[in-house]
Amino acid sequence: MDFVTFEKRYFRVTKKFGQCAGIWPDQNKRVKCIAWILIYIEMVSIVVVQITRIVHFKNMNIFLDTLPILASHVLLSVKQGNYILNAREFKWLLKGMYQDWTVNRSDPEIAIMTKYLKRGALLTMFYLANAFICTILFLQVPWTVRLIARLKSYNTTPMIYIIPSYYFVDDADIFYYAQVHGSLCIISVLIVYGACDTIFTIIVQHACALLAVAGYRFKHIEPSASNAAKNSEKQMTSIERVHFSIQAQQRAIKYVQEIENTHTTYLFLCIGIVICGFSVTLVQLTTMEVNMDFYKVLSFLIAQLMHLFYLTIQGQFVENVCDTLYRNIYEGLWYNTNAKTQLLYVLALRRMLIPPRLTAGGLINMNMESFSEVIKASVSYYTVLR
Repeated sequence: MDFVTFEKRYFRVTKKFGQCAGIWPDQNKRVKCIAWILIYIEMVSIVVVQITRIVHFKNMNIFLDTLPILASHVLLSVKQGNYILNAREFKWLLKGMYQDWTVNRSDPEIAIMTKYLKRGALLTMFYLANAFICTILFLQVPWTVRLIARLKSYNTTPMIYIIPSYYFVDDADIFYYAQVHGSLCIISVLIVYGACDTIFTIIVQHACALLAVAGYRFKHIEPSASNAAKNSEKQMTSIERVHFSIQAQQRAIKYVQEIENTHTTYLFLCIGIVICGFSVTLVQLTTMEVNMDFYKVLSFLIAQLMHLFYLTIQGQFVENVCDTLYRNIYEGLWYNTNAKTQLLYVLALRRMLIPPRLTAGGLINMNMESFSEVIKASVSYYTVLR
């Protein structure tokens, strides 16, 4: 199976999003540049009309209404920019996945890697389903409000924009143009967020698979009596099998470290922007009446919460599998080996005392504890703003 077939089989949806966002490796450079230009023109233009709305009205409620969506647009630039600036490293991560799958492995190891690959696909589908629902809720609000107004025969038809903005002219003159502008912006956000976050999920789950495979090798150092081993593992000596396991451990750790190096600043900015947007959205939600716009803001709040949860749980997956690897090394049959082999076990255990982690700027570990702390911080900022 070549790399192109591997991409089609395992990255079909993610690749399409990545190509639309202009961040997929080996993509045609001209098409990639066109995607960058279109997305950034859309983002810059929508940010400008949002800022002009704040400056024109000079009202705190307007500011709070605009800030969360404005923060999401800034975060889009951070996400796309990270994968553009680290294109070479990202390509190495994807090529590494292909190389890891082409290695001759035993049936249990293939089963382990398939398990994590399926989990990555499930998380990807869950994320995209949530993103599509939020997008649809945003896009339908102006038209649903106008439809209700006509059905109830209101004297005036409400002029609600998909994205709050100010175009320096009367709303009735540019209403439909503004809706097209806002719709393109929301679709751009869906594409870039969907591409970057699903890519992050897939490579993290592959890192978990490599760590789990290393743990399996340490725990099953003794050769199997079955024909499950496809390589020459049966003919290996005890020390060679430990070397074989350590190589898998080093490969997994290197892969996690590369993910950390390319995402640490990106995750730090994500956490900061999400805290800001989440806090302001809470204030906005608790101070508005229940109407169609209320449900749009509520869906946006849920989307922010799911986005934060989605990022932090990836780090939790890595921590869990690192803990399992440490236990598997300890529970291996080291007591049946000679002194030199036992020293290799000690070195492997010593390395896992400082396990690889996914962090935000090297300051915040990405795990469920950090998720709860970020929610607490957001609620604290919300009470201050309220």
